[in-house]
Amino acid sequence: MKFIKAIAVFLIFEQFFTVSFAQKSQNGQFEKSKGKLPFPVCTVYRHNAISCKKCDIIPSPYSITFSTDSAAEVRAIYDGIIVRVFSLEDDYAVVTKFGDYYITYYPLTDPVLKRGDLVLCGQPISRIGSSDDAPVVNIVMSKTTTFIDPYRWFKW
Repeated sequence: MKFIKAIAVFLIFEQFFTVSFAQKSQNGQFEKSKGKLPFPVCTVYRHNAISCKKCDIIPSPYSITFSTDSAAEVRAIYDGIIVRVFSLEDDYAVVTKFGDYYITYYPLTDPVLKRGDLVLCGQPISRIGSSDDAPVVNIVMSKTTTFIDPYRWFKW
């Protein structure tokens, strides 16, 4: 009986440290990609004045908005696992996770992946949704519960 308890304690201990060290390793991998992430859509037009309303890339402190063609595919910007797919009024949001980092894509239409699916960088997630009749996708990034500025993570 003591042996069974010892094995159970060992397995719990090993699982805890394996997950913790793997998580830290994954975090390090993700952090090395800062400034190198691809855009979530293929057609994006860059403008010098990125803060004006007519521009196609609109950053804010916690999200970035990409405007593009109405039928554009939204692609994963990093490898991960789908941890949530949920509806927002007429559209959807998809949340991916890698280590302690979460990436949320919204608004989307017809997500092609479900919770638990693995996603690779560049893999289609959905078609672009619309916001005020403009085809856009918003990207929100966080490390656990702390939001981070996604603008610095993309390859400009």
